[in-house]
Amino acid sequence: MKVFFSILFNALILFAIIFFMPYQNELKIWVIATWDLKLYFVWWVVLWLLNFAIKPVLKLLGLPFIMITFWLFILVINWVILFLLEKIIAWLNIPWVTFSIHGILNFIIAVAIFTVFNTIYNTFFKK
Repeated sequence: MKVFFSILFNALILFAIIFFMPYQNELKIWVIATWDLKLYFVWWVVLWLLNFAIKPVLKLLGLPFIMITFWLFILVINWVILFLLEKIIAWLNIPWVTFSIHGILNFIIAVAIFTVFNTIYNTFFKK
């Protein structure tokens, strides 16, 4: 049940990123109009695997930086997770699955959204 809620919350994170991205209107309209569950399922699984396998290692390795920067280094870790998500989705080369964030401003906004939702999940739902 815990894994199900984690995957569901990852879906919410990805939907929030698509919804709040200022220059991704074409992608946003396409995803909402088609509501392709296969597309979301691949995103959810890859993001869940990254959060489950890679993120704890990055947090452990970056612990001194996290303490020095008063938890702001978490933004860098989340940047790495989103970057890896984008690269893994592109590497899988599935025709109906794409995930790309164009522009540094968009990537900063996506990382901020990702960090806020992950903080909410870790604060209220994870025990």
